[in-house]
Amino acid sequence: MKFSEFYQKGRVLFLSVLLASSTILLSSCGGKGGGTDPIAPDPKPTPSASTECDLQTFQFKAISNPSIKTDASATIATIQERNLILITVPEGTDLTKLVATVSVSNGATVKINGSAATSGVTAANYTKDTDVTVTAEDGKHSKKYFALVRHGDANADAQVYAIMKKYNIPGIGVATTKNEKPAYEAGYGYAVLDNSPWTRTTPTTLFRLASVSKFQCALCIMTLYEEGKLSMEDKVFAPADPDRGRPEGVLYSKYPGPHASGVDDITIHQLLTHTTGWNYNLTGGTDPIFPGSDSRFAGKNLNARVEYMLSISPGSKTYSYYNLGYCILGQIIEQITGGTYEDYLRKVEAKAGVTDVWIAKSDKSGRRSNECAYYAQYGGTAYGNDMNVVAACGAVINSPVGLMKLVNAIDYGTVVPDILSKETLDKVYTNYTSSGKGGYGYGWRIGHNTLNWASYHGGNINGTATIIVRGNNGVNGVLLCNSRNGNDGFDTALYVALDAVMQRVNLLY
Repeated sequence: MKFSEFYQKGRVLFLSVLLASSTILLSSCGGKGGGTDPIAPDPKPTPSASTECDLQTFQFKAISNPSIKTDASATIATIQERNLILITVPEGTDLTKLVATVSVSNGATVKINGSAATSGVTAANYTKDTDVTVTAEDGKHSKKYFALVRHGDANADAQVYAIMKKYNIPGIGVATTKNEKPAYEAGYGYAVLDNSPWTRTTPTTLFRLASVSKFQCALCIMTLYEEGKLSMEDKVFAPADPDRGRPEGVLYSKYPGPHASGVDDITIHQLLTHTTGWNYNLTGGTDPIFPGSDSRFAGKNLNARVEYMLSISPGSKTYSYYNLGYCILGQIIEQITGGTYEDYLRKVEAKAGVTDVWIAKSDKSGRRSNECAYYAQYGGTAYGNDMNVVAACGAVINSPVGLMKLVNAIDYGTVVPDILSKETLDKVYTNYTSSGKGGYGYGWRIGHNTLNWASYHGGNINGTATIIVRGNNGVNGVLLCNSRNGNDGFDTALYVALDAVMQRVNLLY
């Protein structure tokens, strides 16, 4: 065979082998045989849709709302596990056609009252609680918010919204007066979260008052004083002593003794001013009114708790805040009037035009129709106290508006007639326990060390926090909460907020 023929046959054989091997290679790395060509780039992965569904901002901008002159911005807060939008708009704003401008998580959409909404475009009716639902980009995750829009002063309300958000308070009531005329009144958030729909707070919602009850107990005592039925120096528990011209103490027949040394010297004045000499150190730190599990007091009625204390000698007659003293004052009122403390309280406050005032019930089933519910925090209970025991020292229920009517009737003013004489009011507002500000009168703390307050009182029990103020500039105010937060700074925050509202009232009214 010639070389050229041999070369040609060899070339054909080589190409055949090469073609066959190429077919095998292709069938193993791609094509119809499956797999991925290692030389080609990987396809880009499809990004996962976002699951975030947060409402970040909520505003009513003036540019979108002709009835608003300045932008209104909301406080967005999770309170008692509800997502709330708290926002104040100026008086006169048409709530039926408001356009909200919102920002939400990337890719999320918004519905208002079940209808798709475009930020800055869609108008909705905000006269009632408004459902704002944010749905995540993935279409599966969503978060529901409730917009509570109210007319008012945004600067004043911002102080209250901040407390609600930081301290988990569902409902707050505020009322103020200037020169004995109603000024700024407001209800914020929810009075009751247990029903459906939830009940909004108003200035006439009834709240438990905790120790703000004390000035009302003192008012009853001073009314009896003006009626000549008792005096401030009357002994409370002492037996009659004809040789010394001492009549029987008003509660001696109820608690005839024998009593521990010094008990028979306790006077009504000392009960009013917390200067009986009894203090919590004498009972190992236990407050007989809020005893916890202390078997000496827990589950006992008021009589039994008082009887126990009558077996303990009082200490020094210096100021020591003591709840039981005001409970005893309530018993004095009942002994003299022959009726219940609640009956006489209502009779006295009716003179000031206040008729919706009561003693709270111990459990939620006894809540009055216009009374808020109370929400404890940190796993506690707001209904763990016997209100029959607490009555005169901390169980009165009243509204912000009712309390302002009452304060106007005992503040030396001339627009509203006072229901006590000036001479009696002088006794009420005398500082008996301190040479400077911050002492105690009859049911009031006298003068604040830093704020321009003539007298004030705070109160707290589980599920309740309160503060009432009689100002030095003709402005009075009250702020009531249906929950309490035990963190440091909470009480101060209440004081600062109410003072800011009162300053605003002094500026605007």
